[in-house]
Amino acid sequence: MSEALGTAFLLLYSAPAAFAFFAAYWAQQNNRNPWVWFVFGLVLMPIAGVMLLMLNRDRPPAPAGEDLGAHLSIRKDIP
Repeated sequence: MSEALGTAFLLLYSAPAAFAFFAAYWAQQNNRNPWVWFVFGLVLMPIAGVMLLMLNRDRPPAPAGEDLGAHLSIRKDIP
């Protein structure tokens, strides 16, 4: 019984902690205070996620990366 209780405790507190780290990282990438978003994500996980999405909806998309065709393992210029 105690092993199941320990597993439930771990799962109950690991999801908010993981989301809190994610919210802090996301906030830091968007020039916001990561500590505030860490605590906010830890305490109110779903509300913090929705707010981060709403705050970043007007952000321009990231620029496209380089063409990865040159990095493929099959090269057409080798006989």
